[in-house]
Amino acid sequence: MEIDREITEIENSIINKQRAIDRVNEDSRALIRMSGQIITMIHNGEDVKDRIAEAKALLDRLEPEREFRYYSIQAMQEYSEAVIFYEICRGRGILGYRDVGVEPDAYLLGLMDVVGELRREVTESLSKNDIDSAERYYSMIKRIFDLTRGMRYSDSVLPGFRRKQDVARIQMENSGSEILVSKKRIG
Repeated sequence: MEIDREITEIENSIINKQRAIDRVNEDSRALIRMSGQIITMIHNGEDVKDRIAEAKALLDRLEPEREFRYYSIQAMQEYSEAVIFYEICRGRGILGYRDVGVEPDAYLLGLMDVVGELRREVTESLSKNDIDSAERYYSMIKRIFDLTRGMRYSDSVLPGFRRKQDVARIQMENSGSEILVSKKRIG
């Protein structure tokens, strides 16, 4: 009879684990979607303060489930990207990972993705002949790249980071070139 009870305990434990994984996956997908919406809203000049608070609440729900971090790392990365981008656009500079409230590796991956959003702002600014804004966004791209330039780790340590660095370098170089061309054209 002892084995019957043990098997039931094991099964209940597995059922609870499956429920936790399902919740983490659902919350992660919701946070990824919400982070993308926040970034779009920022590009459109909309107020995102309340949406960021909602996203933070979802992030906080993921935090206790450390065991399932593998399933939530992308959501933390997307959240990092949205929050860092928001604060840069507000003129507050680049937040650190503790301020964002995520793990360092998720933060770094999200930080590298911010470069693409800043690149988009450079392009938008140049389309409006707003060289000053383009240069401000470019300086943030350069700052992010310079801060992370020396970090060269294998994908087994920090998956996707080196590729993101390479993409960031290209975006930085292209942004700088476009600003120079625009200055000459307007100038």
